[in-house]
Amino acid sequence: MVPDWEELELDDRLIGVLKAADLNKPAKVQQLSIPQALDGRDLLVSAPTGTGKTLAFLLPALQHLLDFPRKQPGPARILVLAPTRELAEQIHQQASLFSEATGLSSVVVTGGINYGSQLSLLEKSHDIVVATPGRLMDLLEAEQYNLESVEWLVIDEADRMLDMGFAATVKEMALQARHRQQSLLFSATLGSS
Repeated sequence: MVPDWEELELDDRLIGVLKAADLNKPAKVQQLSIPQALDGRDLLVSAPTGTGKTLAFLLPALQHLLDFPRKQPGPARILVLAPTRELAEQIHQQASLFSEATGLSSVVVTGGINYGSQLSLLEKSHDIVVATPGRLMDLLEAEQYNLESVEWLVIDEADRMLDMGFAATVKEMALQARHRQQSLLFSATLGSS
């Protein structure tokens, strides 16, 4: 039997947003991933596209932020890396659905968007940054952003990102997010080739 969202010990505010979007039951990948992530485990998850992977990492990340509220405004505590601008934008849109109910905010950082507008968003307090590796690395190298506050590092489509030549960049970001407590790697194709 498929558990209800309540059985995954998610905050009522998160559940309210899910139910308002007619997502009444967690998908299989969410049932398996959310409790493990909330228990503080690092995860390596493979699930086909369209099975609910994004919420499988966003929901426990949001729950973590609610369980351990920040003491003062600042940069992101959750870093989500995605290989393409389109995927980063999709993840950001999903995260934004929860903003009004939770007060948690996300910022998207990708190529193809004006540096100035991204920097102005990054200067404001935010909880989640969703980024493509190239643009975020540009900001890090220019010392216009840092990852010292990152508690969770989430890499979506991890294998695709490596195939695209971002291995060194992702490794450098992991080093810069050295205070992180957890790492979550998700993929639609891991182990299928």
